[in-house]
Amino acid sequence: MAIKRVLLPINDDGSLEPLASMAFLLGEMFSAQVHRLFVQSEARLVPRFEGPTRHEEEFFTVGAVQGKRRVIAVRAHSVFKASAKHFPNVETKFHSSVGDLAAVFTRHGRLADIAVICSQYKFEKAFWTDVQNATLFRSGQPVLIVSSGPRKSQFNKVVVAWKESPQAARAIAAARPLLAKAEEVHLVTIDDGGAAVDSLQEVEEYLLLHSAKVSSAILPAKRFAGLQLLEHAQNLDALLVMGAFSHLRVKERILGGVTDYVLRESMNPVLMMH
Repeated sequence: MAIKRVLLPINDDGSLEPLASMAFLLGEMFSAQVHRLFVQSEARLVPRFEGPTRHEEEFFTVGAVQGKRRVIAVRAHSVFKASAKHFPNVETKFHSSVGDLAAVFTRHGRLADIAVICSQYKFEKAFWTDVQNATLFRSGQPVLIVSSGPRKSQFNKVVVAWKESPQAARAIAAARPLLAKAEEVHLVTIDDGGAAVDSLQEVEEYLLLHSAKVSSAILPAKRFAGLQLLEHAQNLDALLVMGAFSHLRVKERILGGVTDYVLRESMNPVLMMH
């Protein structure tokens, strides 16, 4: 898999500049296009008056909403331009849309090679919850989860979290372009006495086809797996690669314990694939 389009969901929050910087860093590394996607929800207009003044009130409300959207769009664009100026050789594309956030991000996510999204408390905002669900669980493509600005050294080392599952295998496949550029690849699994431990050597042999230096380790199952994986990646200042696990219910998605913990707590970049 080659990385040729990086999806960058963006809103008007200036604190999300690290996302733009990371997207442009990937664009520079792989000569890829950065596709900035700015989406705003459709406004629900509720007239305050009935009778003769109703249409006037609706007209006024629509005008106010459109004006607010223009202000938000200008702020969002300024975040994008601030990062873009540091990467003048990276191709960019911009798309602005009004509609259902999850549906739009799902559609565009399926036509990108990777999406860059944020971690930690940002998911408390409805916007980023929709982005997470769309890109990570519905697009069928990998996501790079970011909490701070990019440091190229974080891509020199990669920690691959192995589990005998389709999600973990998909994550490794999605990470191949980064594995090929890494100076060190550290394959780890949690010791549960199961198939993951038994297959560790086979996975290491496969990774050696994509990276010059690979080592493997079995982490003891004495502590919470999510904490161990994050500590391992942070100690190495490395990118963490892992599968994303969830369970669907009728109206909600329940994340697996390790997936949820890593999404909330990771300070290092994490490549996830469902």
